[in-house]
Amino acid sequence: MYGLLIDLYHASVKHLPSLKFNKGSEVHRTLISLYATTIELTNSAIIIREGGAYTGMDILLRSAMEAHVDLINLANDDAYLQAMNAVYHKEWIKLTGAGIGGDNPFLVFFKDNPEPKAQLAYHEKELAAFKAASSIPTNLDKFKKAGMEDIYRSAYNSLCNDSHNNIRALTHRHFRPREGDLEMVIFDVPSKTDLAATLDTFIAILLKSNEIIHDYFGSADEMKNDLDYFRRFRDEKGREWVGDLGV
Repeated sequence: MYGLLIDLYHASVKHLPSLKFNKGSEVHRTLISLYATTIELTNSAIIIREGGAYTGMDILLRSAMEAHVDLINLANDDAYLQAMNAVYHKEWIKLTGAGIGGDNPFLVFFKDNPEPKAQLAYHEKELAAFKAASSIPTNLDKFKKAGMEDIYRSAYNSLCNDSHNNIRALTHRHFRPREGDLEMVIFDVPSKTDLAATLDTFIAILLKSNEIIHDYFGSADEMKNDLDYFRRFRDEKGREWVGDLGV
């Protein structure tokens, strides 16, 4: 499994030059950025595993999954970019609004500065225009649109718990039952099932992202043989495969 992930990652990088897109198109730039982010996050997870570690992989996996959902939705509907831009304006409003208020010592640049005030007005106007036509989608909305509601209510829920250091995640990570008591652990090795689930989800995300992006930009023929091999290999191993988990 780990070897399959590495091979898939290298194949993804190898075929990057075959992607031809319009740099003047915001949709194209965003799709490529989401795809490139997925590749980089996969590489970071591989580096963690190469070091014999595990903690942090699921945090990276959550980001990769969110990028994957956006990639699916944007590839299916150019108008989805408007929703992504709405979130962009919303976050800028939060930042500039807090800075202009003058109470945050880390945002002193914004205080008494006319430029951030102009930026705030611009972002408020853009966001208002979007809200007049639609509503900003929640994460659940995004997953539903991508046909991944079941993933949202299962794997994504667990990944969010891990990323936010939820009590459930902390307990699972650092305590083990021992003879009627609890033993605190650190740098513990995860179960084969947990590690296999993380690696396989990275594989599934990167494999599907490759299929979508190369089909969208008309370069699927260049990568077809590699993708066919990876898909067939994974299908033959099945969902219960827990072999080859890396160092």
